[in-house]
Amino acid sequence: MTIADRIRNRRLELGLSVDDLANLLHKNRATVYRYESNYIKSYSPEVMESLAKALHTTPAYFYGYDDADRLPETEQAKNDDIRLLIRGLNKLSPAQVEQAKNMMRIMFAEYADYFEE
Repeated sequence: MTIADRIRNRRLELGLSVDDLANLLHKNRATVYRYESNYIKSYSPEVMESLAKALHTTPAYFYGYDDADRLPETEQAKNDDIRLLIRGLNKLSPAQVEQAKNMMRIMFAEYADYFEE
């Protein structure tokens, strides 16, 4: 199995669309398609870290070192909630996204550093 196959399979396991993953990575959908089509032969460490974070796994998983190298089942429920939130955010206007971000900043003021861009 190639890195591209593992990226695509993991995205599908999490129920994410190409657009969902593109948004998580702050890339466009064409980039995700290139990642998943085996077009790219060498990935930078930064790309692998970003993909691993977005897909809740580790870079080692993509290289085939450990297929079980993913979050435990207790974390999967959180992933499902995150996926639903992402899909909801994708349907909002830019102004509504800003409102949602502001509400989250208020709700999670003690974790403000997570919301810095």
